[in-house]
Amino acid sequence: MYPSEHCCFCYSVRALNIIDYEKRCRRYLTRRAPNLKWALLSLEALTEECKWRTDLNAVEYDTCSLFHFLKGLPTTLPFETDNVSLVTKLKYLYHKKKLLVILKDNLFNEYIEVLKVTLRTLLKRSDVEVLIKKFITVCNVLKPQTELTPEEVHQYEFIAELLKRCYELDVQDSQLVTTLVTMAIDRNMIQLSDSRFVQQPLYPQRFFSYILDHVSRERFDIAAYCSDHPRTLWEYSRNFSVVNAVSFGNSERAMLLLKHGFEVFPAHEMRRCGHGFPLIDEVVPRTHLMVLQMMSRMRSVNLMMLDTLRVYNDGLYSTTEDQKECFRLIWKAIPDPYVKYAEIGLSITTEYFHLVRHGILNPKRYDENTKYCIMYEMCFMDMAVGAKEPRSLKQLSRCAVRKSLRVTWSLPHGIYQLGLPRTLEQYLNLERE
Repeated sequence: MYPSEHCCFCYSVRALNIIDYEKRCRRYLTRRAPNLKWALLSLEALTEECKWRTDLNAVEYDTCSLFHFLKGLPTTLPFETDNVSLVTKLKYLYHKKKLLVILKDNLFNEYIEVLKVTLRTLLKRSDVEVLIKKFITVCNVLKPQTELTPEEVHQYEFIAELLKRCYELDVQDSQLVTTLVTMAIDRNMIQLSDSRFVQQPLYPQRFFSYILDHVSRERFDIAAYCSDHPRTLWEYSRNFSVVNAVSFGNSERAMLLLKHGFEVFPAHEMRRCGHGFPLIDEVVPRTHLMVLQMMSRMRSVNLMMLDTLRVYNDGLYSTTEDQKECFRLIWKAIPDPYVKYAEIGLSITTEYFHLVRHGILNPKRYDENTKYCIMYEMCFMDMAVGAKEPRSLKQLSRCAVRKSLRVTWSLPHGIYQLGLPRTLEQYLNLERE
């Protein structure tokens, strides 16, 4: 998000074990490559460039120990005057690249440790903003790996804590906050099994609306970005889904997402609950898939809450009152008429025979969707049964106005700039029936 400045490695070369490296380097060079004086000279030049670039960006960089090592090394090795062979040059370039990666990772880790100590002493919001901006600049230049090992997880934990610190100090730089959000979402682990031991920060209740406000100002589609990074370490990213909020019966979170113009059933959710064959057309309408997916997710959450996953309860097809409230809430934000039970049943049957015509027999999906259809009828009978009717003109008008505001990223604040009566503002903001 911030322009990359010419900056190099971060804090201190003491992150490497220089003594151990010197011994190994001497043994290797004496035995394999006695004529690498040009390589040492290039390393000296690299060190000088590191010093110059980091000084330029006000980042501390200690080169004393490395200079001492490099200048003393040539006198201890028997260098030859012949040119270095091509094979040796290729080996040197390969090992130099690996060495630079190790050097960069070690120095970046040490840089984070220094920032942690510094951050504890900063109380002013402006000072914290300056520190975070420097950190973002260093990340833009170094481009550290986003796929972390267990030893590097503290990088993610530091970024997640920075977001919490921004909220506590009420940092209003939306670009800065959004950049930290993307950095947190980008981080994932090489081995997913190790992600259980990652420390997740405990964010306050109002942190959610704080993030929504800033990403909306920056016109950043956080829901789509989270769907593109399903392996993210930032577990909080799961909160930016209307389907997830409805499944857990969290009406407050669902309302906030809808007010900010989040799609009820985005494309990635539709792909997730489709038949799974990309070359075969989907025949089940979008709203039908939405209902089936929400019934499925609500049931999964209820099974998890009741701790009945191990003993599969085939008869548990019910919803809580909070889930019912959330499910009814989403229909305020969409213009589609209520889906009827008979319609969904017909769509399920149509899909089954559509797949059969393509040589695919999937009775399990048919049976599960039929059960979710029955669950919908039982839990939402007033919506699922009866004649199908279009939505009211008032509801269609609300959806049309909100759609126009969503296109320009003006929800929900744009509603209050239209100069409408208070009652209409509340209606457009989903606060009235």
